[in-house]
Amino acid sequence: MEYILNYYICYSRSFLVKKLLVTALFYATFGNCSPNYAPPPTLDSSIKQINTPEETQQWLETVLTYESDKFLYGKEDFWAPCGLTYQHKKGDCEDYAICAAAILREDIDLGYIITVYNSDSLKREAHAVFAYRLNGKWGIISNDKNQFRSPKYQSLPKVLLDSIDEKYTEYMVYDYGGLDLVDGKGNLGPKMKEIGRYRLR
Repeated sequence: MEYILNYYICYSRSFLVKKLLVTALFYATFGNCSPNYAPPPTLDSSIKQINTPEETQQWLETVLTYESDKFLYGKEDFWAPCGLTYQHKKGDCEDYAICAAAILREDIDLGYIITVYNSDSLKREAHAVFAYRLNGKWGIISNDKNQFRSPKYQSLPKVLLDSIDEKYTEYMVYDYGGLDLVDGKGNLGPKMKEIGRYRLR
């Protein structure tokens, strides 16, 4: 009887180990087989084919990598047109925001480039995102995917408060109306219309 019991225990363990190994092998082989996001082949086709905030965020994450203006352009601050950013496949937070605005321009109700900062900080830290309104609700697109927000917020301040890090206390709103966000020449920053500066926290 003891022999049979020991055999059953050994067989059960062996069966369990085999089952675990087969399961692990299956997930190692097939678990990551979901198709990767394939962006449209050109910037023009991206602008024509992409029409949702979610896919725009995915496009930014797939096509661009973060790089400072100092490295790319030898300047502390340079708001590049999307065509130039796409050419380098690199940019900083303002460049991501401008590309988001360029791609979604015809597919949203309203959009702004937003810069956030802390005027009390000696570090002079700043950040930029693209805020958009779609069907009457606000969302955020950013170079930081954790800041992405779907359009479900009642107001611009509400979506910024939920998305932006607490170290930022103020924000500025820029209107890009009338600017060529794709092929515009030079630094677009000074050409944008500042709508206002507001306290965030």
